Amino acid sequence: MRKMDPLVSIVLPTYNGSRYIRQSIESCLGQTYENLELIIVDDCSTDNTMDIIKSYGDGRVRIVRHEKNMRLPESLNTGFSLSKGRYLTWTSDDNCYAKDAIKSMLGYLQSKKADFVYCDYFILEGSSFEAAKRVSIPDTATFRELNFVRACFLYSRDVKEAVGKYSPEAELSEDYDYWIRVSKKFILNHLKEPLYYYRVHPQALYTRRYWEQEAVKCLVRFRHGLFSENEAAGFLFRLFARKKNPALRLLFYLSAPFFFTPSLRVLLSEFQEQSISFTECKNRIMGKAQR
Repeated sequence: MRKMDPLVSIVLPTYNGSRYIRQSIESCLGQTYENLELIIVDDCSTDNTMDIIKSYGDGRVRIVRHEKNMRLPESLNTGFSLSKGRYLTWTSDDNCYAKDAIKSMLGYLQSKKADFVYCDYFILEGSSFEAAKRVSIPDTATFRELNFVRACFLYSRDVKEAVGKYSPEAELSEDYDYWIRVSKKFILNHLKEPLYYYRVHPQALYTRRYWEQEAVKCLVRFRHGLFSENEAAGFLFRLFARKKNPALRLLFYLSAPFFFTPSLRVLLSEFQEQSISFTECKNRIMGKAQR
């Protein structure tokens, strides 16, 4: 490590992540770029996650534990409020970095004099890293279509100072919301190297709360003007139509023009006019979808 090497802060939020967190921690500490700090934020885990975290004697590890469960966005905000690095990123307790991830991303930012970079990644199913499948992010993607930044990224402290905190209201799509806000002030650069392993498993947040997450994504798009009211209502209708079993799907389609879609538009209008909050709008949409 050279004295001129800038400090990189990695925030690792976790809640009951004991199954995979050891691999995640070791992928951070095993980086070929060594001048980093790993800030692990335990969000009041009830399993043995803290025992695993405390087993590491590396001086680069910093640990903070919430006294009550604050959820992912606030865990990120806690971690970044403690960070000292010139460059910042975060990872999940079930995912892993490739060994050269930080070095490659930092080198890109420094050579391009840029503030934000995101990378391709691998889909990891099970424990076979050799069988992981590469995902190449398209260069022409837009946030209207998808969260193309995905899971591997690095950005300068200037980004944090300009954009602020992650939104607790946008939980499940807090990263999507954040990248859209970043894109309004900074150029997002794509490094075409797979530098991350994104694990797919039944306990993953995306799997467990898929329908709610998709609804939140829609509201994020609507809040940032990427969807019109009609487009948002249409997206939510199609989303929850897919959720119904075949016996109820036809009934849902028949009743939607009279009940579901008009009431959705009312909720979206109230949200746009700021007479109801993001969270209230989401909860009322999810309540309607259950009927």
